[in-house]
Amino acid sequence: MVSFGGKDGEEFLVDGKPLQIRAGELEPQRIPREYWRHRVKMCKAMGLNAISSYLMWNDFEQPDGSFDFKAGNRDVAAFLSICKDEGMWVLFRPGPYCCGEWDFGGIPSRLLKDDIAVRTMDARYIVEAEKYLSAIAGIAEPFLAKNGGPIVLTQIENEYGSWPFKDVKYLQWVKDFWKNRGFGPFYMADGAGDRFLKNLIYPDSEIAVGFDPAMNESKWSFAKKYNPGVPVLSAETYPGWLRHWGEGKWEPSDITQAVKWFMEGRRSFCFFVAHGGTSFGFTAGANDGGEGGYKPDLTSYDYGAPIDEQGRPTKAYFDYRKIILNALGSEPPPVPYEIPSMSFGTVVPSFYSNIRDNVGPEIETSRPLYFEKMDQNQGMAFYRTSIPAGDAAELTYDRIADYAQIWLDGKRIATIDRRLRKTPVAIPARGKSAVLEIVVEAMGHINFGKGMKYDRKGIVGDVYLVGKPLSNWRTALKPLSEESVVAEKASDGHDGFSGGHFRAIVKLDKTDDTFIDMSKWKKGTVYVNGHNIGRYWNVGPQLSLYCPAPFLVCGENTIDIIELELSEPRPIRGLMRPCYFDSDISTTNAANEW
Repeated sequence: MVSFGGKDGEEFLVDGKPLQIRAGELEPQRIPREYWRHRVKMCKAMGLNAISSYLMWNDFEQPDGSFDFKAGNRDVAAFLSICKDEGMWVLFRPGPYCCGEWDFGGIPSRLLKDDIAVRTMDARYIVEAEKYLSAIAGIAEPFLAKNGGPIVLTQIENEYGSWPFKDVKYLQWVKDFWKNRGFGPFYMADGAGDRFLKNLIYPDSEIAVGFDPAMNESKWSFAKKYNPGVPVLSAETYPGWLRHWGEGKWEPSDITQAVKWFMEGRRSFCFFVAHGGTSFGFTAGANDGGEGGYKPDLTSYDYGAPIDEQGRPTKAYFDYRKIILNALGSEPPPVPYEIPSMSFGTVVPSFYSNIRDNVGPEIETSRPLYFEKMDQNQGMAFYRTSIPAGDAAELTYDRIADYAQIWLDGKRIATIDRRLRKTPVAIPARGKSAVLEIVVEAMGHINFGKGMKYDRKGIVGDVYLVGKPLSNWRTALKPLSEESVVAEKASDGHDGFSGGHFRAIVKLDKTDDTFIDMSKWKKGTVYVNGHNIGRYWNVGPQLSLYCPAPFLVCGENTIDIIELELSEPRPIRGLMRPCYFDSDISTTNAANEW
């Protein structure tokens, strides 16, 4: 049994014996299932004794409303079984909201369709959240420590103290949900400050206090102000930090002194992240901020972690390992074998089809509809309307999310990048009516802060010519799902517009991990044998995409590239190590604290 006790109730106890939690964050949905055990063993060899895992609701939920907890890297029971087999405790973090630089923080973006107030007692949200929580609770219950499993702590929601639309009744509802199903004890994770902790459900003797992070005594002591008599842990201790498109590459943070402090005082902590993995598909999220108020996250979730994106130990890994094992005075378990990687030679894909081909039927509306209103998460949409003859004028808009090309009678006249400051589009003089087309690619939904509430995709609101809203829109959708890209029909020829679907056949005589070099391309998405391995963008810093060996086959491999800018193909190749470049944009985050 897991409980709180010891001096002043400030220790974690398992069957009455003190437990220092030394955890590392691994998110199974970011790691190929074939590598789960390897990554858990890597954490164990670093001296950790627990695995912390966000679990993302919107990845489990299927289009028909059911939940998939079995396929691929969604098999939660299999992941928990591995943790148990390897003797690792588990910090269970099911949400409903996770953040984690994941699309919409793990909440299904479909809830944006009807203005449902997420993370509140909005009855519509509670119905949806309870359906998900009930499903995952059924999977997790056999793995509770009291049932002989590895789960020692369950997190209540996530960083709710940072949510600007707090509803303390909702937080209590989440706790009551888990308690009524026999889960516990619990912890919450927030910033170590009054503005984060006020108006929560502290004091509560069943909830340990987690700070993101707590790396000194003042933070540890601060917890007692709100919830005395319970353990404290540094729930997210950052050995690196997240990155957005257009920023520099990862550099680790120096937290060696903090690790020493944890070990000297037997204080509980979790590295966020020990190993980040990859935001495959369209799972990468975004943040508020920057010049345009939008900062989309990279495909790679390397994070500067001690175990890199491919699962290899870094210098920091060995530094932390030495500190932890010296403090424990125990013989270290061996570091697991290194996952092999390979290169493959240069290949030039062939043109396969036009971007505007293989789209859905046109939807006719008076005003443009945003993606969620049309039941599409990300992907692309082609908005068309007519504008009358007239003098040169300005086209303005409420919001276009997130990357768009503006075409007039088949000529491209502007590009809109939501990361940048919003500016009007110059429309040239026209002697007759013209077709206006706005091609929109959606990127990740904001996953943290107030921007979540409003982050719909596509054209959000109206588009104006000389201050008057345009009407009579025709919209065709292109979801870019794995199934739809693989099934696309080839085009007879190029239509003259920029972008296209390009396809390469790569023959391999072995299958190891590789990094597909996209540095010669501009912006788009790559699919390998039907697996969406993520976005590339030449603004960097990421110039290659991680392709794990389980996605490859001996023999012919099909690589599909949906490119938004180039009309002619460029070469690709496979690299043994990732490729980045640095920009001059600072990504320093003071102490990596929010």
